[in-house]
Amino acid sequence: MSWKFLGVIFAMLLLSTAPALGQRVDAGWQTYTDNEFGFSAQLPLGIFMLDPNGQTPGTTLVERGGSATLRLYGGPAIGVDRNTLEDRLSTGPGISEVTYRAGGPSWFVLSGFYEPSRPGEETIFYTKVMFSEDRTSFSAFEMTFPAAEKPRFAPIVEHLEDHFTRPQY
Repeated sequence: MSWKFLGVIFAMLLLSTAPALGQRVDAGWQTYTDNEFGFSAQLPLGIFMLDPNGQTPGTTLVERGGSATLRLYGGPAIGVDRNTLEDRLSTGPGISEVTYRAGGPSWFVLSGFYEPSRPGEETIFYTKVMFSEDRTSFSAFEMTFPAAEKPRFAPIVEHLEDHFTRPQY
């Protein structure tokens, strides 16, 4: 066997294991469980990292080398019903427009746009809130990302939504 032949085989092996141009990068999904309220989510730690500033309640992740954020939080819901919380979040600071709403008796989703910090820089938000079975607590996640990058983030939001659970206590 010649060295040239072995070199060709080695190059073919390298190319067959490398991701193709435009192929999705592994998000590195890892399960997170909130100790205080008992909800869980799968987090894309291959794309996001814990916010080094960590100054907001709950858990905040920031995109590695980008501007997307992912926030997870929970809280008591005594005296707060689903409609009240949905109204409060849909008219919160910085919300420009809610373009999508869905929900059931114990959960809801809001999506839309934040007011741009600079002209032409639209930011999409996607929020899902779930209440515990006894309605005494809630869990929520919010993902924000540049509107221009929606095709890249849509499957990540879908995965988050499919693997996000309501609080257990």
